[in-house]
Amino acid sequence: MNFNMSLPGLEAFRIKKTVENGGVFQLHVELDAKPHRCPVCNVLTKKVHDYRTRRYKCEQPNCEKRFYENNSLVERYQRQSKELKQAIALELIHGKNFKSVASRFNISSTTVMRRFDEVGSSFLKETKELPSVIAIDEYKGDSDGEKYQTIIADPVDRKPLEILPDRKKETVETYLKEHGQRVEVVVMDMSPATLIRSLMNEFVIPIENVVPHNHWSGKNCPKNLLYQFGRFQDQFMDSTPPDIKSICTNRK
Repeated sequence: MNFNMSLPGLEAFRIKKTVENGGVFQLHVELDAKPHRCPVCNVLTKKVHDYRTRRYKCEQPNCEKRFYENNSLVERYQRQSKELKQAIALELIHGKNFKSVASRFNISSTTVMRRFDEVGSSFLKETKELPSVIAIDEYKGDSDGEKYQTIIADPVDRKPLEILPDRKKETVETYLKEHGQRVEVVVMDMSPATLIRSLMNEFVIPIENVVPHNHWSGKNCPKNLLYQFGRFQDQFMDSTPPDIKSICTNRK
């Protein structure tokens, strides 16, 4: 049975069917073909070139331009509606994790990760110089085939600064050498000791400024080191090469 309902964002669509499945309410909608204006010659055409991808073809013999229809539900090259993408973004902004968001909207965690990258990129501006205090962490994504990406943030103002394409030591080092001249304190819980030593040496950071994640976030992290962090600092310095140790314990 076909019927019409006035729903935001669906005014131009016909609702063909409604289905309730496991607490999820589904709407099956259809958009009728209608004349579209060719973006090249500006002539109206009704000829549909491909119903699957909703592409039209100009009927003018000297043009025959193929182009996508305009609709209010889905952006070009996308399969998720604008409203769904907005809903996912709101969940992520409010701090929900990838798995719970994916479960709520019945989509894959990879889709949620891609949306997180889109939202993060829209808020990020090019950082020419990092502040004196930065936080470095990793998250699971899928950028250019890499399983993990690195996010650099300002833990004082609580805002993201940059997303790096992977979590490799060389990538982080290269970025910090280009933008980290003012860095004095680095907060991180995911990097190997070799990277910490490299950062201490490059930016002359004293061991007192190597602090646990808990120092800025208040989280019980890193759990296995938090209650013996002073001992960890001592052991770390004992295993640090003398040239780096002398630099990082005599900073003025």
